Amino acid sequence: MVTKIFVLFLILFLTLSSLSESFSAKDANRVIVLGFDGVDPTLLEKFMTQGALPHLAALRGKGTYLPLGTTLPPQSPVSWASFATGMNPGKTRIFDFLTRMPGSYYPDFAMVGEGKIVLLPHPLHRLLVSAFFGLFAFWVTSLLFIRRKKRLLLSVGTALLVFCASFFLLQWLPTEIPKPIFRRGGESFWKITSRHGIPTVVIQTPVTFPAEALPLNSRLLSGLGVPDVRKTYGTFSFYTSEEVHQEDTEMGGKVIPVVIQKGKIKTFVWGPKNFARKGSPPILPEIQFLVDPTEKNCTIQFQGKSYPLKESQWSPWVTFQFDFNPLLHVYGIGRFYLLSLSPFKLYLSPINFHPARIPFSFSISSPRRFSKDLVEEVGLFKTLGWAIDTWSLNENRMDEKAFLEDLFFTENKRKEIMFHELAKSDWKLFVGVFEGTDRVQHMFWRTLDPDHPAYDAAEAARDGDAILKVYQEMDRTVGEVVDRFVDAGTILFVLSDHGFHSFRRSVNLNTWLVQQGYMTLKGMEQVRDRNLEDLFGRGEFWPNVDWSKTEAYAIGLAGIYLNRVGREPEGILSPTEADAVRNRLREGLLALEDPTTGIHPLLQVYRREEVYSGPYVEETPDLVLGFQEGYRVSWQTALGGIPKEIFEDNLKKWSGDHCSYDPSITSGIFFCNRKLTRKNVHVMDIAPTLLEIFALPVPSEMDGSSFKPSLQ
Repeated sequence: MVTKIFVLFLILFLTLSSLSESFSAKDANRVIVLGFDGVDPTLLEKFMTQGALPHLAALRGKGTYLPLGTTLPPQSPVSWASFATGMNPGKTRIFDFLTRMPGSYYPDFAMVGEGKIVLLPHPLHRLLVSAFFGLFAFWVTSLLFIRRKKRLLLSVGTALLVFCASFFLLQWLPTEIPKPIFRRGGESFWKITSRHGIPTVVIQTPVTFPAEALPLNSRLLSGLGVPDVRKTYGTFSFYTSEEVHQEDTEMGGKVIPVVIQKGKIKTFVWGPKNFARKGSPPILPEIQFLVDPTEKNCTIQFQGKSYPLKESQWSPWVTFQFDFNPLLHVYGIGRFYLLSLSPFKLYLSPINFHPARIPFSFSISSPRRFSKDLVEEVGLFKTLGWAIDTWSLNENRMDEKAFLEDLFFTENKRKEIMFHELAKSDWKLFVGVFEGTDRVQHMFWRTLDPDHPAYDAAEAARDGDAILKVYQEMDRTVGEVVDRFVDAGTILFVLSDHGFHSFRRSVNLNTWLVQQGYMTLKGMEQVRDRNLEDLFGRGEFWPNVDWSKTEAYAIGLAGIYLNRVGREPEGILSPTEADAVRNRLREGLLALEDPTTGIHPLLQVYRREEVYSGPYVEETPDLVLGFQEGYRVSWQTALGGIPKEIFEDNLKKWSGDHCSYDPSITSGIFFCNRKLTRKNVHVMDIAPTLLEIFALPVPSEMDGSSFKPSLQ
């Protein structure tokens, strides 16, 4: 009898073990999610067919490959916010790179707001704090010198000294310190998993700044959204001995004229604005360049250190210290690139916050010391969210060679960080995003499109494989991850947030609104184009618009707002009037035709309530635009500018885009190392699927639907 019972138990144990093994093979105990911003399904499939992407092709053969539905509009912050939360933009509050500042006509960045930390706003507060330190010093001194005859004299003297020193030092303390505000709505899936005890690592995923606090079992390093030290999203500097006509470029770069005197150049570095001083003047530390034509090099001398540099060469990381006053400092890192000695042309990258010396008022990682730990373990790395400097190439202040070198430098370091974290094996869910695929397509699409106005046959012959090379690096990265970190119990997702298109023609929406009578100008004199420095520096916008006679205006890359009573400062449209104007606008925009090509640039125009739901719908544009292949909202429209013509050829190197295009033609890509029976997936489906994989409840607020039941 005992033997029979033992045999039954043995059979039951073996059966359960077999079921457990079967379950673990289907339901992962670990999940890796690799994001590659902007990978286009048409290009990807072309490269796979050519045999150029063997690891991705193998992943498709073993598992699943599908186009991935994207958001409206298909912009990186919009799509990645929906990826993180499983929610539509009406719930995430991220519906463009730029948004309308509430209660104004002013454009503002959608991902991050600016608040403040109030310290000691009144002189009396400083006096009271100094008195507290003085009394504390009196008490401590009394205890230390309790047996001395001159105890009282020593205690009073020490207290007075501490009081005076404290009061003097506190004069250098500003009354307010800027503090970034996290604007994205909705809860990310990684916050949910980590809260439920699933160790999670998130590396430079967009829309994660300031870093949200995670439990100690998880780690996060912020991505797109982190500014540079000037609180912009990529202010480069360009030192040149050539004649300078404009010192602020459209894309926010700083062109600094220099003069070589006896082999020396004395100039400055554009630093952050000094909020600790009245008027917030920029901090401009001195820098010196020693030019040696004989040796064909330039030596950079800055803050006691020297960096020799030859033509067509990058410098190592240079550390910058910016002094707000004797108490307050900010530290940054940047790299120089010497384009030419004669004429002198020297590029300085946007200055990133030093990852090991982040200001106390914000954090780029969770836990806070994670970024510092990474520096100790893998070395310095870029913290700027827009890490690859597209703006300088677009403004012809960097050449293609330097751009691609910087792109691979940036992506290789990000890969090193990710592999370093993957190798720790203390995680159950890993999420990491690369940006190089998006940035290279923005800048080199012209080399693939002979119909692009900026197409040049010689440049296409030289750089026509630039996009392919970055896709191949993506393929190698996926192959290494599969070989090193994916076992039978690991689910792997590889995805992009949107696709890409050729950007041949710009559409100046505000110009169209003026010509159609929806916007009225006070005068017809031409005003200068807006630039990013206006946005970063809170410059003048809409300098000649008569709001008392204006019904609509465009801000951002995909939206039109109505001048509503009660919402806009000088609103003129009642709710009934607004609906009528919006209907006319929609009809007019769909009928808009480019006289040069005969093409209707708009594929669709959406009323916001048709496509968005949630608490932030009222903040979204009244009309959301979906453009056709080849057309995009102009840079000037995004910044509130009003050029003369409605349509313009895009002659910039920024030749590929996705920001204004209709989502129906701008899908991303999705791979999985499991078979998926469902034939359509959306970027909002990732979050609920990951939660179900880990057997966690899916919040009812999520708009995406899990495809875990169809994973085999």
